[in-house]
Amino acid sequence: MGDYVDRGYYSVETVTLLVTLKVRYPSRITILRGNHESKQITQVYGFYDECLRKYGNANVWQYFTSLFDYLPLTAVVEGNIFCLHGGLSPSIDTLDQIKQLDRIMEVPHEGPICDLLWSDPDDRCGWGISPRGAGYSFGQDISEQ
Repeated sequence: MGDYVDRGYYSVETVTLLVTLKVRYPSRITILRGNHESKQITQVYGFYDECLRKYGNANVWQYFTSLFDYLPLTAVVEGNIFCLHGGLSPSIDTLDQIKQLDRIMEVPHEGPICDLLWSDPDDRCGWGISPRGAGYSFGQDISEQ
């Protein structure tokens, strides 16, 4: 559920395997976007450098980060399990609102797309400011709505 890159020395191989599995089993594999499937984040946390080291230029990084812009943000499994990398957004109340998002872009610094990729559950009730600087923290009461 996201963050397939920036987690070691084999990010290129990991994403290549996932994409290959998606092509081979299109209805059985869903590759969700995480906050690290982003040009800005991968330039800081290692994927960009890995691509330069392995291929001598940024072409592979460019291809993958362009692909990342097309990954879905959420999925629903068997009609009742809601999956996403991050958490909820105070801007979104329904799955239909998520479907309406224009998501084919670099991850913005704020707004519902950012929230879905960066927000985190918390022990407190309601919404809170995320200590990570992006997204929100949210309590169980919000999840149950």
